[in-house]
Amino acid sequence: MTLEDLQPDALAAFDAARARAAELIDPALLRAVRERITATLEGASAPSRDCEPSAREIDCLALVDQMLIDVSSMSDETVAAANRHFTAGGLWDFVAAAYLMEASIRLDIASARLLGGRR
Repeated sequence: MTLEDLQPDALAAFDAARARAAELIDPALLRAVRERITATLEGASAPSRDCEPSAREIDCLALVDQMLIDVSSMSDETVAAANRHFTAGGLWDFVAAAYLMEASIRLDIASARLLGGRR
């Protein structure tokens, strides 16, 4: 029995929300976010990269790191550093996409361990 067998409608809605959020964020940045969240939640090292991260990636991943640790203690400086890389409303899109990515990765990990897989 998989999560899709147990909750097909909920999973379809979740996947649609995640896909929509992914449309709003640069694919390279979203990939870096996915890699960082996966490595953090699985207790592994992030994959090595061929190039140095950009200022945007550094600032945005710092925001993601803090979201994973304790979002309530997020500093204004961390938010401002990430926000400078987006147009109006873009930071909200990024945060929503990162949050959905985190929830998706957590769901995949839990489903794999408890149900043998998501699908």
